[in-house]
Amino acid sequence: MKKIIATCLFTLFLVSSLFAQSNTQTNFTIAPPPLGYPEFPEEGSVSNKIDFLYASVQGKDFSLHGMFLGWLPRYGNDLVAIEGLLGMSVMNGDITTPYGSQSLTFIGMHMAPAIELPIYNSKDFKFIMFGGYDFSLTRTSFTTTDPYSSGTMTWYLDTSLYGPLLGFQMHFGFADTFIFSPFFMMKSISGTVDVSTDPAYVSMQQSYDIPSYTVTTYGFDIIETESGVSLSGILDMAKRQRKIVM
Repeated sequence: MKKIIATCLFTLFLVSSLFAQSNTQTNFTIAPPPLGYPEFPEEGSVSNKIDFLYASVQGKDFSLHGMFLGWLPRYGNDLVAIEGLLGMSVMNGDITTPYGSQSLTFIGMHMAPAIELPIYNSKDFKFIMFGGYDFSLTRTSFTTTDPYSSGTMTWYLDTSLYGPLLGFQMHFGFADTFIFSPFFMMKSISGTVDVSTDPAYVSMQQSYDIPSYTVTTYGFDIIETESGVSLSGILDMAKRQRKIVM
């Protein structure tokens, strides 16, 4: 056990040193922990989770509608767990510009395999370290007026982002009623953006590198185990009601 803890702490220190060399964005949030509330049974078990979300975003000059579909398979035992998020999102809508209504389409794919290590695993306290690799590929298309003809031109932005992620979370149980879950996660991201048009114009076909930057997220959540009501859920509900009133 001491060897495992020492190895994990050394890995955390090493990756932190590497991440510190790039631009860093730090965020505090009250939200569910990144891994949720996983269990690590003595005998291995396999689980699958499918998420579906429909989204509609409307404003003064735009209207977007779309969906997200995600699949999260997981295998875990009392020593380690392996999971792999695979998701796809699609958004489509219109944006009003001085040249009229223009169409916008967004298609994205996200993949994030990860390993979970239950450094300490008991009913009242869990300390979990996790690490993995995050990869996303998106295509954004925007149709606008062609400056060289009387027709239209479609812009394409193909973006790929990738990089390692590392973090930990803890679960403190109180009298089988509440769970307090602080967490910390770092993600180092870099990538490329390819810009093209249809009809194709040589001067508009460009490729750009996205410099490496680090996103650091930390926070906590409190959940009531019997009802499933959480502090983050209450705050999110209050935020939405405030928007409706305004």
